Amino acid sequence: MDALDYFSHPGYSQSDLKAALDCPLTLYEFKHKGGRGKIPPTPAMLEGTMLHSLILEPEEYIKTYAPCAPRNTKAGKEQAKELEALGMIPITQAQADKNTDILLRVRQHPTVSKLLSQGQAEVSLFDIDQATGLQVKGRLDWLNGDTIIDLKTVGFGKAEPTEFAKQVANFKYHLQAAHYLELAKANQFIFIAISREFPYQIATYELDDFAIHEGQRLRRNALNLIASCEESGEWPGYTSDVQSLSLPNWAYST
Repeated sequence: MDALDYFSHPGYSQSDLKAALDCPLTLYEFKHKGGRGKIPPTPAMLEGTMLHSLILEPEEYIKTYAPCAPRNTKAGKEQAKELEALGMIPITQAQADKNTDILLRVRQHPTVSKLLSQGQAEVSLFDIDQATGLQVKGRLDWLNGDTIIDLKTVGFGKAEPTEFAKQVANFKYHLQAAHYLELAKANQFIFIAISREFPYQIATYELDDFAIHEGQRLRRNALNLIASCEESGEWPGYTSDVQSLSLPNWAYST
């Protein structure tokens, strides 16, 4: 399915569920008022999108990105305009060389190359949550049989096990894993973590049962919360009244 068709589908995605748990009003503004499209992607997000295309859909990468001469030169500006007129995204030669280096390391990684040796990229799935009647959806990076592979690009040192576990908790990747496993009726969910910074370290991880169960709990809480908001027509924000606030424990002298 085309990405635009997927994103226009009214089903609730894993990112919608995360937004609901943070604040129902945030989800309402993002999903039902078009607010998500008003937030410009960060450079890290843009690079992550490019690397996803490079690794999972190399043919699309070639059609979408092209190296360009420096755009602080007349020739570079003209070349960039020509590429953009063709619907392509100009990138620097340094970025193109970096991408080639990362792709080579991915293909030489014994576990990753095996995981991506067969399967399908960008698989869109849809279902109805039986408990709430809500439409749900997901777009898997890669589906290999009954194994879901999810690619995460991270900063320097963040592919290390302890650091990546922190990111799983902070960004609720365990909720995403639980959501996708339920949608695909799959048996395994594997993360491929790739550092965007040299030496482009690569690691693969699978969450233990405790993490998956916590993700399932969060997913259920989010769906129940969304169903309640849809039924009442109320999408509460962080607070409507003045609340007492204390400092986190680390902020106090010991």
